[in-house]
Amino acid sequence: MSKQVWNWELINDIKAIWLRPKDEITEREYKDFYKTISKDQEDPIAWSHFSAEGEIEFKAILYIPRSAPYNLFEDYYGVSSEIKLYVRRVLITEEFTELMPNYLKFVKGVVDSDDLPLNVSREQLQQMKMIKVMSKKLVRKTIDMINDLAEESYEYEDEEDKEDKD
Repeated sequence: MSKQVWNWELINDIKAIWLRPKDEITEREYKDFYKTISKDQEDPIAWSHFSAEGEIEFKAILYIPRSAPYNLFEDYYGVSSEIKLYVRRVLITEEFTELMPNYLKFVKGVVDSDDLPLNVSREQLQQMKMIKVMSKKLVRKTIDMINDLAEESYEYEDEEDKEDKD
């Protein structure tokens, strides 16, 4: 009597970047991930990697591109959104406009939540209160990133002014 033996090999043991702790991720990994999801050649100007807890729990990485998209103002009301929505590491949609308002649609990133149902249509998702809560937190984080960039720019200009006076 012969005995059958199975040898299983784990092929992909890499965790999604947004699930890993921030201190384990290098700047190069953040930039490479941005280039992968955005298909942009330039590095992002800023990013925010965070977890939100409360009414809904989710993890996200948001990026601000170095340069504005060429059609930012031409296609203002278009349905294009650069935020990819995942539920339990499963991509639900790449064009989900309810996560970011039109004036922030240049922001790119990934949002992953374990709290949203997997088998739900896009129309049902749009009606969910949890999406509105997620959107508020994403907008707040994006505006914080923009404020940080403005403060850095202001401090840089102040330093230049002091050097010019000397």
